[in-house]
Amino acid sequence: MDLRSPAATGGILIQPGARMTDEQPPGLLALRFDEPLMAQEFVLAMGRLAKNSVIEIDDVAIVNRSDGRTRIRQTRDLNTGQGASAGVWVGALVGMLGGPPGMLAGGALGATVGGLWGKLHDVGVDDDHMKDMGNRLRDGESVVFLLTKNYDVRGLAKELRRFDAEIFESTLTDTADDMIRESLAVEI
Repeated sequence: MDLRSPAATGGILIQPGARMTDEQPPGLLALRFDEPLMAQEFVLAMGRLAKNSVIEIDDVAIVNRSDGRTRIRQTRDLNTGQGASAGVWVGALVGMLGGPPGMLAGGALGATVGGLWGKLHDVGVDDDHMKDMGNRLRDGESVVFLLTKNYDVRGLAKELRRFDAEIFESTLTDTADDMIRESLAVEI
């Protein structure tokens, strides 16, 4: 049996030279969904794949378009408030060396530095890029941005069969894009 035949790969046509079980290089996959609930379900499915070592995820974000507004929900970014909160405690601990006045000064300085660090330190997919892509959506649509470290393209493609979505943007390999595109149950 030809290992590249659809029968051997569960209905997925593998191009000659395609890696089936090897890990793939890091990349960004953005899938467009016509329903926000399906986007959330996709994120949960990727969590299960990560738990089963099919994919290593560096960042996930869901961008929704509703009532003419674009909303981004990220999983990994440290926001200003989180940075300031962490900075207060670090600053206060360092400030303990100077007694009570040192704790107050250290806490205030730590909050300022932590807040600034949280604002400037963006982890994962660029916020401006996601906002720009989200502005291209129609009301009610969502895009999931998935930043991968590595993945088994065959396992990922197999899971994607149950999702009505389309590739909105991708920096994955051409082979991976082709397998994913063929796997998606596109009805958008």
